[in-house]
Amino acid sequence: MNEIKDDKYTVTYHPDDASVIFGGSLMLNGAPAYEPILNLLKDAAETQEPNPLTLDIRCLQFINSSGINMMTKFVMYISEIKELKLNVTLLSSQHVAWQRKLSTNLQRLMPHLLEKLE
Repeated sequence: MNEIKDDKYTVTYHPDDASVIFGGSLMLNGAPAYEPILNLLKDAAETQEPNPLTLDIRCLQFINSSGINMMTKFVMYISEIKELKLNVTLLSSQHVAWQRKLSTNLQRLMPHLLEKLE
């Protein structure tokens, strides 16, 4: 298990069940502050290929524009830069508007991204 933790958020990679779980509020200042999380996501993707990877954002209460940019960079990294043969599932809440919108935007960049609304 790899974890990045702060008073306001946690991002945890569980290799045994191929999931990255986000919790709390991600309101970091700018792209450099998100680099450790982006690197954790990249490592998880490369470790799991060719097996599926699940990103669970259901417990993520808020993410700022820099965090959304980080998620976009991650999807582009998988599909365009590394061209990983990796299926990604995004678990999100149907009751949280920004999670639905993030999922829709990520699917535009990575059409085979699976979305599971709960």
